Amino acid sequence: MSWKFFIGLFISVAFLYIAFHNVDLELLFLSMKSINLPFVIPLVMITVLLYLIRALRWFHLLEPIKKIGLSNLFSSTVIGFAANCVLPARLGEFIRANYIGRMENISKSSSLATIVIERLFDVFTILLILLFVIMNLDFPSEWESTGKAIKTGGLVLLIIFIISTLLLIGLKGKTQTFLNIAEKAAFFLPWKIKQRIVDILKNFSNGLVLVRSPSRLLAVLFYSLAIWCLSIFQIYILGISMGLSLPFLAPFFILILLCFSVMIPAAPGYIGTFHLACQYGLIFYGFSKEKALSMAILLHAVGFIPTVILGLIIFLHQHISLRNLTNEHISLRK
Repeated sequence: MSWKFFIGLFISVAFLYIAFHNVDLELLFLSMKSINLPFVIPLVMITVLLYLIRALRWFHLLEPIKKIGLSNLFSSTVIGFAANCVLPARLGEFIRANYIGRMENISKSSSLATIVIERLFDVFTILLILLFVIMNLDFPSEWESTGKAIKTGGLVLLIIFIISTLLLIGLKGKTQTFLNIAEKAAFFLPWKIKQRIVDILKNFSNGLVLVRSPSRLLAVLFYSLAIWCLSIFQIYILGISMGLSLPFLAPFFILILLCFSVMIPAAPGYIGTFHLACQYGLIFYGFSKEKALSMAILLHAVGFIPTVILGLIIFLHQHISLRNLTNEHISLRK
């Protein structure tokens, strides 16, 4: 993991250097101080509400496996995102699956499969937002390369979405065929390790309940739209709190840039990549580098700080061992 961590750290430092290059620090701090403090509470509340909605969506995805209480789903969701803020390589997703698996006595591979499906719904929703932005946003000549990059990124995302969906449907529909292929492909491994891989894949396929119930499907789609629309609203509210008059499409455009930015390997918490993406999204609309970077820092803070604090409270209250959850993930990979 160390080399991945240092590569991510290097990328974050490089992005931060670009973001802060030729920025007047005095103007930056003045811009950050311009935030209307009463707005901080609703901004933080939106962050917490996002985790609650994610827990509600996860409830519907896990329901065919086991009906789980909202409290454990919320705790597990926050723990996963808090871990992503402090650990490299998106370990939070695996820690989240391990935690709910241990708490509810279900297969960790099956719970991880529902998280994979959850991500597919996120990608689908982001693609819808991206389509809306592309159809309604005109890129000036100096931003033409950015427009092409976004459209290319959207096409790549669509291809990944289609391939991933087809593979998961194939794994669920032709489980035994996939298991036989995996077993033959791992012919060079010792029997115990090969059998463990097959068992993990089998448990993973059991979690791929592709929401056959129309009402459950609609609920998952509704919550997915609610998550990303609320994220857009949070960007808009932060702009108002800083006295920025954001055009209607600006929060949509910034969200798309942020979604692409978190795909780039970086230090824990998406530091650097997140800030530069938000900064350039605002520069596109004519805001200064200082004003744009100040909003990027504050937007990151209203998501990062409450998540870490809430995650720490849950860890301490429930006496959770992060080391054990991480080791379970490592042993699962082995």
